[in-house]
Parts: sequence; C-alpha cells; structure tokens
Amino acid sequence: MAVAPLSYAQKLTGMRGLLTRVYVRALPGREPEVRAGLERLAADRLNVEPANFDVTLFGVAVAPADQGEDLFSWISALVGFLFAFNVMLLTLPLRQGLISGLRANGATRLDIVKALLFDALVLGGLAALVGLALGDLLSIVVFRSNPGYLSFTFPVGSQRIVTWQSIAIAAGVGLLAACIGVLIPLGAIFAQATRAARSRSHPIRRWWKLAVLIGGLCCIALTTIILLAAPRLAVLGSVSLVVALLVLLPLLLEMIVAVFDRMQTHFGSAATRIAVIELRSSKTRVRSIAIAATGAIAVFGSVAIQGAHANLQNGLDRLVHQLSASADLWVTPSGTENLLATTPFPNTMASTLARLPGVRAVGLYRASFLDYGDRRIWVLAPPSSATNPIPPSQLVSGSLTLATARLRIGGWAVVSQAIANQNHLHIGQRFTLPSPYPTTLRVAALTTNLGWPPGAIILNSGDYVRAWGSADPSAYNLTLRGGVSIQQGRREVQQALGAGSALVVQSAQQRDALQQAASRQGLGRLTQISLLVLIAGALAMSVAMGTMIWQRRPRLARMKVQGFQHGVLWRALIFESSLLLGTGCLIGAVFGIYGQLLISHALASVTGFPVVISVGALIAILSSVLVSAVAVAIVALPGYRAARVAPYV
Repeated sequence: MAVAPLSYAQKLTGMRGLLTRVYVRALPGREPEVRAGLERLAADRLNVEPANFDVTLFGVAVAPADQGEDLFSWISALVGFLFAFNVMLLTLPLRQGLISGLRANGATRLDIVKALLFDALVLGGLAALVGLALGDLLSIVVFRSNPGYLSFTFPVGSQRIVTWQSIAIAAGVGLLAACIGVLIPLGAIFAQATRAARSRSHPIRRWWKLAVLIGGLCCIALTTIILLAAPRLAVLGSVSLVVALLVLLPLLLEMIVAVFDRMQTHFGSAATRIAVIELRSSKTRVRSIAIAATGAIAVFGSVAIQGAHANLQNGLDRLVHQLSASADLWVTPSGTENLLATTPFPNTMASTLARLPGVRAVGLYRASFLDYGDRRIWVLAPPSSATNPIPPSQLVSGSLTLATARLRIGGWAVVSQAIANQNHLHIGQRFTLPSPYPTTLRVAALTTNLGWPPGAIILNSGDYVRAWGSADPSAYNLTLRGGVSIQQGRREVQQALGAGSALVVQSAQQRDALQQAASRQGLGRLTQISLLVLIAGALAMSVAMGTMIWQRRPRLARMKVQGFQHGVLWRALIFESSLLLGTGCLIGAVFGIYGQLLISHALASVTGFPVVISVGALIAILSSVLVSAVAVAIVALPGYRAARVAPYV
C-alpha cells in the first residue's frame, strides 16, 4: 500500500477529479440535520453512511465464514467435552472404592460430595489451565492465517483477539465434564442398588436393551427430521446423533465382540480368548465402553468435519472452474487483490487484441463491488458472447434456460438467494439496484453466493454500462482460434500489450488455480479444526487405553502365576486394544458419514456457499484406520511393559 497526497494519487492513476469517498464532520448536535442534507445532495446516486460503516459491511461479509466455523467449533467442543467425560469414566472403579471407604469411615453424603467436587475442581482446573495455554500457543503458531480472500475489498488486519467469553466457555466445559465424571458413582452407591443390579433377571435386561435400542433409533430419527426439514439446526442434530452413537455403542460393541468370539474359536489362540474374556468382564466394562466411545467420538467429529469441508471445497472448486472456463485467456490488471476482476481500466486494447492471428474473439468483462444495504456485494457482467453467463451448478431457484435468455435480453438480473431473502425478492419481482446510476431490474433466477460471502448479482453487459455510467472493462475475455495453443496465444497477447503494460495475461487454468488457492485459504481454519480433532482423538484413546492396561498389572501378574507367558499376554492386550479401538472408530466413522451430510446441508443453508453434497466414504475409512492404527501403535509400548510384570498373587 502507498499513501500519497490526493492530488498526486489522482495524477498517478490518471483519475483527476475522481474520489472514492468524502468524509463529513458535523457540528455537535447537528448530525441529523447534516445527514438529511447529505441525503438530498446524494439523490440516490451516493451512499450516506456512518464513517465506520466498513465495520458493518465486514461483519456481514465474514458472517457466513463465522457461521461455518462456529458450527464446526460447537461440534469440536462437544467432542472435547466427551473426551474429558470418557477419560473420567476410566477412574470410575477407583472412585467407587473411594466412596465406599469414606462411607465405612463415617463420612456423610455431603462430605463425600464436597470431596468429589474438590477433586473435580483440582483436576478440571489444572486441565483447563493447560488446555488454555496450549490453545493460546496453537492460535499463535498454527492458526495465524487471516481471511485473505476478504482483503480484496476490506482492510483486514493481523490483530489477534481472545475474548473472555472464549476462555470462560472452554474452562467451564472442562470443569463441567470433570464434575459429572466424578459424581457418576454417587447414584449407585447412595441408592445401594449394587446388589439389586446384580440380581436383575435376564428378561429385565432384555427389556432394558430394547429400550436403549428404541431410544437410539429415536435420536437418529430426530437427526433425520432436522436434516430434511431444518438443516439450520445442525448443532441440535449433531447432539442428537452423538447421543444415538453413545446409546447404541454398548450394544454394537457387544455384537462385534460376539462375532469375533465365534471367529476366534477356529484359531484356538489363547491370546484371542483372553482378549474376549477381558472385553466381556464386568470389572472393565465401563472403562472399555469409555475408550471405545472416545475413539468413536474422535472419528465421528473428524469424519463429519472433514467430509463437510471437502463438500464445501468441491463446490467452490466447481464454481471457480466454471467462471474461469468462460474464456481461453484472461487479460486483467495485475495484483492478487484483483482476483475477482473488479478493477476497471480504459478500453484501449480491444481492437488491437482482436486483430491478432491467434485470437478469434475478444469479450469485455465487467465487475465491481457495490454496497447494497449492509452488504458489499459482487456485481459481475460477463461478455454478451459468453456461452454460460450463469454458472449452471450455482442455480438455486428458477430455470437456467429461461434465466439465461432473459439475461441476454436485458432488464433482468440473477441474484444470490441471501440478497433476495434479505430484501424479500422473488423471481419476476422488480427491484432497484443502488448503483452509481440507480437501475430498475427484475429477478430472473436465484443462485448461491458464487463464493463471495455477502452475495453476488449477475447483470447483462449493457445494463451494467448504464448502471455504472462507464463502458470501461475490468477484464478482456479472449477466445483463441482452433489449433492455437494456450502458450502460443498467451505469447501473442503479451507481445501486443508490451513490456510496460500494467495488464497481465492468464490462462483459464492459471486463473482457476489462483482462485482455488484463495478459496482454500478462506477454508483453512476448517481444515485445521478437523486435523486437531483427529490428533486429539488418537492421543486421547492412546492415553486412556495405556492407562487402563497399566492399571491391570496386578491382574496380569496373577495370570502369569497361572502359567501364561508374557508374549501371550502382550498379544492378548494388542488384540483387545485393536478390537476395542477399531470397533469404536468404525462405529464413529459410520455415524460421521451421516453427520457429514447433516453439516453439508447446514453449510449450504446457513452460509449460502456452493456445496457439493456427497458421501465421504474414503475420508471415513482413512480416518478410522489412521486413528485406530496410531492409537494401537502407541498402546503397544505400555502393553509390552505391563505384560513383562513379575508373577505374584
């Protein structure tokens, strides 16, 4: 950026007498009078807004991205809460013994609750401090990228702001998980229902399993209703889907262990038999379910986030390809800030370029940004010779053939659905575009936001010239003759422009690549979130499983007295870990695919971005295999050391 006196800047750019905006300072108490006078002078040709109106425009521009990131962040927060909660479940048997010992020594219920809450405060408080410090470090080192795609029209700074609300929510959720985790044993102890639970008859257990199955299916049904009827409630749908996952997980785990038990009988391996016995043991059941649930939640969050992100990225890639492919070569003013081709220039080269041997046709492309209400929208007018002035994949409502015909006639415009919803517009309705020369148009069709968060409007080339009062193009769209390669045509055009020209020549593929890179930069935060969930899930499962194995050293020592060698015990631990972690990851991947569909529909509905709805089966498989493999590999070391414990009773 260069700062210069106004007169010098006008001279340097060849725009003598032209201004971008005028700032007015009113006398104290005279603001309404001054505003009314300015609006009379503006006569609908200029915007009269507060001096800080860019803040409002930027808030609207960044809102879709914020909504998408908030959606992913809420799901990540849910995953984090379940991580903490499941890890607390690993200590359930120890706390049950602690509570029994306290009651045997005369402690009252209030004393026990106070002791457990103090325990939760210490554990949760320390963990929250470590987590906040690590999160702050990640935000500095890893998450430093700014939304550069918005710098085309907004002065985006690099200041990092951490609000107290973010700190309070993070610490509060961690403490809540710790409190719930330490208080879970109270119900069974205070109700003295341990013996009653052991004496339950098999029919009651079957009824309980049936009730659990029905509850899980009802949660899935609620998610389905939200997916079909109200995708904006994706957070609620995700919570319902996670509840269904946790409710059905014990039943699914029991079924998979039963299948594995039947299969392993043919091998006659002591290691596989020990693994099945340990997985069915009532002493380790709660911890086993907690570890499987940790893996399932980790893979669920990763698959849902990565899959939805991939669908959004595929939608944007398809859009930029259709926009760039409208010409063989693009000639635009240089600079990455002009990626959307919104900088006009005098039309002095069209006739020269049209006479080049390799050029068949030259089209005049026009585009600019326009403040429409509280939105800074992207207005584009493809050349009248464009084959597809409306990107076919972006149509949300209306007929593509009819809308294209109306756009060529003139007097019609294709409007983003977000703009139409805010201004209560429908197809066929008239509206006045607040351009430099206000123009009345009719809505021909509704589209996505064309990758620009505040929305976009497509105009006929002639309508754009009348609305802006200028025929200056912002790009030349060149079509090459048959048999002329892109490289040859580009050399011809570059030579015609001359070495000192401020215009650059790009092929459709080059422009496509640059725009895809910009869109990926805008979605970089979603990639970071999904990767963070995946890494956290693998580490959480590894630590949880390794801790459980390390706590079982006395049991392994007794088994050695019975004659089992350390190799058999180590293989049994590997089989147990693989089955437990693999099952949890597989179940999480299946539910994650459903979550991906839910979030993808929510992104399309909430943000207005183009989204390709597809099922990311490959992402689900890779995530489940990667997380389970990494976790088992990490668990192998503590399992090997635990299996070498000395035999004793």
